[in-house]
Amino acid sequence: MSDQIACSECGELHTLDEVELVFRRPDAVAALSDAEREARCRENDDLCAIWGDSDDSHRYFVRGLLPLMVTGRPLDYCLGVWMEVRRDVFDRIYALWDSDSQLDEPPLDGLLANDIPTRPGSLDLHGKIHLTGPETRPEFMVADAAAALFADQRDGISAHQADAFLKSLDRRSA
Repeated sequence: MSDQIACSECGELHTLDEVELVFRRPDAVAALSDAEREARCRENDDLCAIWGDSDDSHRYFVRGLLPLMVTGRPLDYCLGVWMEVRRDVFDRIYALWDSDSQLDEPPLDGLLANDIPTRPGSLDLHGKIHLTGPETRPEFMVADAAAALFADQRDGISAHQADAFLKSLDRRSA
């Protein structure tokens, strides 16, 4: 039985478990042609790099979860997104990827690498990356207090808002 919650805004039941907005790649990678992607990207489902013309122009990304509390639901709704990071941050994450000691790592800086439907201006928001262990994806927290996603993380969202993220999947290719 799936977790359904009556929405306080529209009265409908919204199914929230196991269906969350997930970006398969950073927007910068998704924008590349197939040929460019094959020639310039090194990627898997958790880490990604785009090779530029010089060492200073390479771009590095890590995939994680951006958790949002949902009113009336015991589990967070998580957006599966990417953060762009500096080379030194990428190297540190890579070095700790399979280590339990990553739990001792202080938060790392990054920029949100996906434009989230229903949250205009989310691309390039400053965020913090919290490494959560070798068996789980990192957790991201928006650091820009003026951003809607910062308020979403601080205050939580309604089931209706979570459903809007789900419905945005129909309008885009993740």
